[in-house]
Amino acid sequence: MQIWLVPILLVTNFLLTDSFKSGAPVSKCSTMIPHHIDIAPQTTSSSFLLDANPINVENGLCKVKLHSTNRDNFAGFLIQARVSSDNNTVGSFVKFPDDAKAINCLEIANSGLTHASNVKRDVLEANWIAPENFEGEVHFIGTVVANFTTFWTGIISQNLPISKRSTSEKTFSAASKLKDFLNGCGTNKKCIGHPADCITSEKCDALVAISYEGDQYIFEMYGKDSHYVAIGFSEDNKMGGDMVIECINQNSNEVKAYKSWNIPNQKQNKRVEEQVGISLIHGKYTDGDIDCKVSAEVISEVENVKFDFEKNPYYLLLAAGKSLKENSVGFHDVAYDVTNNKQLLSDLSLKKNNDIIYDGCETEKNCFGYPDNCIINQNCEGLVTVSVQGTRYIFEMKGKSDGYIATGLSRDNKMGGDSVMECVHEPGDKINVYMSYNKAGEKSNTRRKIIQTGINMLNSTFIDGTIYCKFSRDVNTVIENEIFDLSNDKYFILLAAGSSIKDGAIGFHDNFYVVSGQQRLLSDIAAFSTSSKLLLRLHGSFMVAAWLGCTSIGIVLARYFKQTWVDSSLCAKDLWFAWHRMFMLVTWCLTLAGFVIIFVELGGWVGPNSQSHALMGCITTVLCFIQPIGAAFRPHPTARKRPVFNWLHWFIGNTAHICSIITIFLAVPLNKAELPDWVDWLLVVFVAAYVFIHLVLSCAGCLTERKLGKRVNSFPMKDITASRNALNAVDRKQDAPRAIFGISSHRYVYRRSEFLPSREFEIRGFADYQTVTAHDKGAAERIINGVQRILAEIGLAINPQKNMSLLIDKGEQQET
Repeated sequence: MQIWLVPILLVTNFLLTDSFKSGAPVSKCSTMIPHHIDIAPQTTSSSFLLDANPINVENGLCKVKLHSTNRDNFAGFLIQARVSSDNNTVGSFVKFPDDAKAINCLEIANSGLTHASNVKRDVLEANWIAPENFEGEVHFIGTVVANFTTFWTGIISQNLPISKRSTSEKTFSAASKLKDFLNGCGTNKKCIGHPADCITSEKCDALVAISYEGDQYIFEMYGKDSHYVAIGFSEDNKMGGDMVIECINQNSNEVKAYKSWNIPNQKQNKRVEEQVGISLIHGKYTDGDIDCKVSAEVISEVENVKFDFEKNPYYLLLAAGKSLKENSVGFHDVAYDVTNNKQLLSDLSLKKNNDIIYDGCETEKNCFGYPDNCIINQNCEGLVTVSVQGTRYIFEMKGKSDGYIATGLSRDNKMGGDSVMECVHEPGDKINVYMSYNKAGEKSNTRRKIIQTGINMLNSTFIDGTIYCKFSRDVNTVIENEIFDLSNDKYFILLAAGSSIKDGAIGFHDNFYVVSGQQRLLSDIAAFSTSSKLLLRLHGSFMVAAWLGCTSIGIVLARYFKQTWVDSSLCAKDLWFAWHRMFMLVTWCLTLAGFVIIFVELGGWVGPNSQSHALMGCITTVLCFIQPIGAAFRPHPTARKRPVFNWLHWFIGNTAHICSIITIFLAVPLNKAELPDWVDWLLVVFVAAYVFIHLVLSCAGCLTERKLGKRVNSFPMKDITASRNALNAVDRKQDAPRAIFGISSHRYVYRRSEFLPSREFEIRGFADYQTVTAHDKGAAERIINGVQRILAEIGLAINPQKNMSLLIDKGEQQET
């Protein structure tokens, strides 16, 4: 018995120890007792001690050390800070080794510290910080696990006084530091902050400012209530495979800068061994905030990956957090942001990018841009600004286009009856400004009859595919016998850009087209935002739900499920028909609603680039509208013209379905849809899946046809009398074999008896009767009696001598 007991205990000890190697769970924060088997903690004195010493009294930062006076090793631990007066958990651990982890005891972030592996150690050091407004004494309490059966609880440090930090001084200090960082943003350096609008409000939790000095890039970084702040350079907008420059607070107020690497596919960061290519110019850690200034060479290499800031664009990752690990930063629990697109760092320096068109937006002039929120980030693909100077209105427009960029003044939010100002790229990279008019009730523009007075070009450029123009316009102008009074009339702003130019007019706005959601005086300085796209979204959602969802299901039900669930009904109709009718009715309602909605949104017919989509949509809608009307007047199933209706119903329904899918494909490239290119592939996947389902169900149908080919009624079909029609009806109302791949009702199925050379034949009874093989006349009579019982159960009675005969002729095949 003792021989077997030793290995059992060893295996149990290994398994249980291994199962808890990832640390103490949050549920043990209150008791501080490991959830091992029922073993009591040690009552003898422990050699383990907890020491707590202040690092920065003003910041409430302390160093905690768990160690043994005898240098004994321990495998597990759990440490918390408790308020000495009431024993409540308080504060957060902000720096600890890689083989430790912070847990959220009592829902307080990082308030507990435990082991992350079962590696043996003899000392543990970590940093802890008090809450911002806390004042009083704290002590640290810990549990130490030496092995599976030996652990101590209630290891307590000395009391440590914590002083309340001055929030007013801290706020003032942080505000002054932010002002220093923000000074020059948008003029001689590019700034990225968190949250998104913090640069305008001057209330950032994290900030990086990038500039160019000599032959190096300068990164100024700030993190509020953080022990690190970092910027990453990524080929995509995800964390992984990125070079990182980080500033960290290690000891006391000391700040260091490192180059590190985000490990691909692991969401982890590690410092590189060779810290070359970057240099810390200065760094501070005051009042819990970290700021630093770092220089970096134009070309750096990390993990054999070359990063060229001068030639290659990158997504910029901004992160800040409170915790540190050995040779790594912790989780970005203060800030994390990624730029919307790749950017060349050379475009962010003063000599390469000093775009003053954004200066004064929403304070000195009105600005309206595309896409949404691009003015804050200064990355608009198209922008128009309006300011008032005396009796003139000054307009500036800038956009990425080889053809034109234009802005219109509209009394509604639709195109038509609008005064348009267009900056056109003409031969020789010359930019000219014109006034034109959107014809009322038409989706067209003309400047042929417009007198080009009241507008004057002030400045223009065409650089790297970007049009810029600045011009003035008189307060009052008459266009097409219509007076446009800029000082007294309120307008919606239209902004568009396109690549094509016509004779005497601009072409379609294939780059972008947006309308402001507000109608106001141009002299009122306030933010303009794009109009609501709710109706456009509803139109798309209705059509996708109707034709990719409801119609596809309805067609499959009608095509493959007529011989399924035949013993059930809904509203006195077969289930397949009830569901088919419901799905098609939903399709009809959604299609008509979407059709009306889009015309309400557009206020008329579409432009030339959208006509293919619109025409196919109209064809689909017409076919959809007439389909249920034809179904309502369908002939009786036994009528001579019923096959004609069946074919017409099938043809119109499938044609409408095909047209609808083509229409959705044509919607993807439209500017108004604002759909990414991968939606095309999503539609391809849908079509492939839909065709695959048809193939699978068709193959199942072929197998069913083969089985049905061997099945007959119990009486010959040629000379059916009125008394036998009931049995024929029963046969028609049974589920087809493999209906829904085996889900069938418990009706009886009869098969054709195929006589074998051994004078055998069989009659099968589905569900309750097994195969019966007859070798002689007596066996055949027993089969007839069995069939008679089956027929009696379904309400029929026969005289087997009159109504059924057995033909057992060798070599022949007969139906019985």
